[in-house]
Amino acid sequence: MRVGMISAAHVHAASYASILKEEGRFEFVGVWDDDPERGKSFSKEYDVLFFNNIGDLLKNVDVVIITSENSKHLQHLKMVIGNVKGVLCEKPLAPTIDDAREMVELAKSYGVKLGVAFPVRFHPVSKRVKEIFESEELGSILVITSSNRGQLPPGWFTDPDLAGGGAIMDHVVHLVDLFRWFTKKEFKEVLTFRGRNIHPELDVEDCAILRLDLSGIPMTLDCSWAMPKSHPYWGEVVFRVVFEKGIVEADVFSQNLIFESNEGSEIEWINYGENADREMLLAFSDWVEGKEVEFPTGEDGLRATEVVERAYESLERGRGVRINEEG
Repeated sequence: MRVGMISAAHVHAASYASILKEEGRFEFVGVWDDDPERGKSFSKEYDVLFFNNIGDLLKNVDVVIITSENSKHLQHLKMVIGNVKGVLCEKPLAPTIDDAREMVELAKSYGVKLGVAFPVRFHPVSKRVKEIFESEELGSILVITSSNRGQLPPGWFTDPDLAGGGAIMDHVVHLVDLFRWFTKKEFKEVLTFRGRNIHPELDVEDCAILRLDLSGIPMTLDCSWAMPKSHPYWGEVVFRVVFEKGIVEADVFSQNLIFESNEGSEIEWINYGENADREMLLAFSDWVEGKEVEFPTGEDGLRATEVVERAYESLERGRGVRINEEG
């Protein structure tokens, strides 16, 4: 499968590029970027072509991965739609409900498969937890607590115009998608609390907690940029689910060795086991080729964006806000 990348803006672009170069199933053709200097640097690092004209890239690929700034996802989808069989868009699908809905409708109208980069679904820990949910062996769910805390991301992630928000925009969608996938239920209401307590110089929130109603199940979600610079890994996806007959606790990215040395001042985490990004890209390839694969779709991305936009609306109104409903 011939793959092109639209922008090298997102931090995950490097991970995807490495996998595309390593996996024999893919031919990583090249990258187009509206920032030519950034795009050329990226293409040199990964030994692929840089395309000044996006049309020239589209003539040579089967699918594209959109890894641009959040606010440009719709614009870039419009530039590629109709020229490729599939599009994998970095999360969030879009910073607003209107943009996300337009992206979903656009993909449908052209018959193009639009997927969203929710790699946490493809981690073995998540897959095992999904099996527990589906078995119903532990009975009904009573309460869920969760956190997706991370380090302060670089560059445009703290620019409200390019990112669309702060920690809420960046980190809410992973766990929202994960628990929609686990439970096959929809989020009905959100009440949001936020602050700018860790990096007060920012123009966006760096910490927040959401109180969510998952079709009658109470859930909390900490989406803060709370990890210090010295933390050996970018962040976490951690949750605790209390069932009638037991408790499931998961730390999704705990597959690592902790390495300490006199040669450096920081602890290093050496990861082992499956790479969720790799599993996601392989599944995306299967999905586009028509194989029976469950993959997070544009609709899933839209549902996650709905929660995010209503979370910000909750802050404006100072109360809980219904999701998928007015008022």
